[in-house]
Amino acid sequence: MKSLLRLVAILTVALTTSVANAQTKVAIGYPPAADWLPAMVAKEKGYFDSRGLDVELNKIAIVSNIPAALMSGSLNIGATTPTALIDTSAAGLDLVAIVGATRFVKDPAIFSLVAREGSGIKSGKDLEGKRIGVPGIRSVADVLLRKWMMNEGVDVSKVNIVEAPFPQMRDLLKSGTIDAVPVLEPFRSRILADNAGYRVTDYIADVDPDILGVMWSGSRKWLDANPEVAPAFREAIAEAVQFIQNNPDQAREIEKKYLGYTTTIKVPYSLTIEQSELDEYAEMFKEVGFISSTVDTSKLIY
Repeated sequence: MKSLLRLVAILTVALTTSVANAQTKVAIGYPPAADWLPAMVAKEKGYFDSRGLDVELNKIAIVSNIPAALMSGSLNIGATTPTALIDTSAAGLDLVAIVGATRFVKDPAIFSLVAREGSGIKSGKDLEGKRIGVPGIRSVADVLLRKWMMNEGVDVSKVNIVEAPFPQMRDLLKSGTIDAVPVLEPFRSRILADNAGYRVTDYIADVDPDILGVMWSGSRKWLDANPEVAPAFREAIAEAVQFIQNNPDQAREIEKKYLGYTTTIKVPYSLTIEQSELDEYAEMFKEVGFISSTVDTSKLIY
């Protein structure tokens, strides 16, 4: 009996070690926003583990820092935007989209142009001569704001556009350092509730009422070297989105654990990535003057 128990113990240890060794380590980077909640849920509920992914979640303050981390290998999968993907492609970097995260839709619109109380900004033309804080130059928020301003007949060269991280926007508005910001939830609600600013327009919805917002990406070289990761990651994110839809209260608790707050509106999660939408972004990127050549978007989806 002792020999049998000893054998069972040895086999148990061997099996546990084998399972552990089968796990692929994946470092994931995400900015502090509810768009990336499915990854947090997948981590907490074991959806990554059950698919052989040993995931480490890393909060990155500014999303524009993530592409460089993916290329250096300090991150393996990261939150990104269509404009960042186009930008890195134009620079010769081989980053690719793995799966979608959220969309920008008219209802609910999670992005708005918010102006400082007392700024007098009521329309696009009022932005001329003003200082606007965007979460990143060449970011989706920036490109779509420039496109919106052009549609509104604004002379963009007369608008002083500077970088302002989402968490700092409220204080920058209150201090008068900047006059307006393109901001998303939950930072928008905080600014409005604190009377630091007021809502001018849901400018992204004005440009396109339903467009790809943000997505998950990685280095093609790393993904090719680890072919099991992309399909497993997609499956885990899909299961997490379903969990969020079916268990909103539990999902909010996970969100609060990772972000320190909960989002009050229903975030439009979507795993779909269409090449036609990347083409739309590439055209806008060119129109606002950030690139001059045409980008082959067919190579940007893994």
